[in-house]
Amino acid sequence: MANAAKLAQNSPVRMLITGFPGSGKTGSLACLANAGFKLRVLDYDGNPEPLFQYVEPAKLANIDIVTLEDPIGVDGQFVKVKGIPTAFLRGVQLMDRWRYEDPDGELDPKTGKRWIDLGQSKEWGPDTVLVLDGITGMGAASMARAIAMTNKTPMSVSSPVWGLAMQEQMNFIKRLTSSVVKHHVVVLSHLKMIGPKEITATDDPITREIKERNVDLIPTRFHPSGLGRELPPNIAGEFPIAVTMEVKVKGNKVRRFFSVHPKEEMDLKLPVKDIEALGELGPRQGLLKLFRALGAKPPIEEKVHA
Repeated sequence: MANAAKLAQNSPVRMLITGFPGSGKTGSLACLANAGFKLRVLDYDGNPEPLFQYVEPAKLANIDIVTLEDPIGVDGQFVKVKGIPTAFLRGVQLMDRWRYEDPDGELDPKTGKRWIDLGQSKEWGPDTVLVLDGITGMGAASMARAIAMTNKTPMSVSSPVWGLAMQEQMNFIKRLTSSVVKHHVVVLSHLKMIGPKEITATDDPITREIKERNVDLIPTRFHPSGLGRELPPNIAGEFPIAVTMEVKVKGNKVRRFFSVHPKEEMDLKLPVKDIEALGELGPRQGLLKLFRALGAKPPIEEKVHA
């Protein structure tokens, strides 16, 4: 237990950013690197180029990215992950210690291999942001792992396999947002529309009646793109901050911006007293404005005032 004043002073940013593909989520991270934050990116989606485009050349060294993907190929009669999937587990391991083999790393004389070692995450502080990009790719890695662990094929995936993959995906998110984490966390996710289950021709009368009743009880809403139907509505509850990146198109002009107010179709939350004072939250500086409003001081500013 701790005094509330101490908790408020040392509270890191734990933020969920949702948006459709191409809305500017990944590129919006650049302002954090430009402000001196060290970004450690768990790259499950394999598209870091938008981030590089907007980072100042001298600040690229602030970013370390590990691309996490399982090789896809022909395995028997299926096109699927070849061999034993490792991407999901590697992400969990990196959250504990950011260490990976790399030709530019330091030589380990015992093994003859070279390693990049940025230390244990428990030693990271408020100058570091751990980024998950994003939930969709991480979920796919979790599903591949569950299929392999249960010795299933794409044709024999059952409800218990889905349940295992969903539970491990939620555990991954809980690890990211744990109260013991002292560094900042930003998680990116696509959006998934979920509503009442559709009535099918194979439904028995009782199932059909239940589904018909649920049409009026269960609203159709956007959620982070986690696995299945039951998991996505629970993901935002793991974060104190949930915002979305919107895109407005008028003629040949495209406007991208962070939306922070709750909507009927989407849960959003931002614990800032005077949200309107933040003004327009565009993709180039909007995330840095949000960090400042939440009490996270950019490392460059701290050095200037030191």
